[in-house]
Amino acid sequence: MDVFEAMKGRQSVRKFRKDPVPREAFLKMVEAASQAPSAGNAQNVRFLVVEDKELLSRMKGIVDEIVSRTAGKEIPKDKVNNFNLFWSAPAAVCAIGLPYESNTDRILREKDHERYKVRRFQVNAGLQSVSAAVMQLILAAYALGFGTCWMTGPLIAKPELESALSIRYPEELLAVIAVGKPEPLPPKPPRKRPEEITAFR
Repeated sequence: MDVFEAMKGRQSVRKFRKDPVPREAFLKMVEAASQAPSAGNAQNVRFLVVEDKELLSRMKGIVDEIVSRTAGKEIPKDKVNNFNLFWSAPAAVCAIGLPYESNTDRILREKDHERYKVRRFQVNAGLQSVSAAVMQLILAAYALGFGTCWMTGPLIAKPELESALSIRYPEELLAVIAVGKPEPLPPKPPRKRPEEITAFR
């Protein structure tokens, strides 16, 4: 598939068919993700593909419990929402990142700690690298005929999910991507025209 066609056609999917996703397809997606730009070529991302329905249900239960506690009302067992919709897909791909510190970060940590703290919070080159890999993974998924939903909602239960998935510091869970064959999709929401979001100087 042409890369521009993939970028224009891809959209977030929230309803999936039950068909399993072949492991070869996941490996192709991850191969595409591995080609993404990476700060300092650190390649600080790995992917955990969760196909096991029991584990997906456990993850949903963990998220629902935290959401219920926060919202003050219990989430019905079969209710799919923006925090747990990965549960309705055949698989969830967990993007796991390692921290990355650039030479700039190291210099600022030693010489200008206030600027260092701001940079780590606002710039975070390691997180940007993981995000680039996730973007390429979901474009590859679309090119292979699968739908995805890139989710950060489940991270409301980040420490509990990390424990359930045996993710140990310094690694951290940074996103959960629902993957599967999409049910019929609504029209893609309109996007702003290039002229609206571009300036030349």
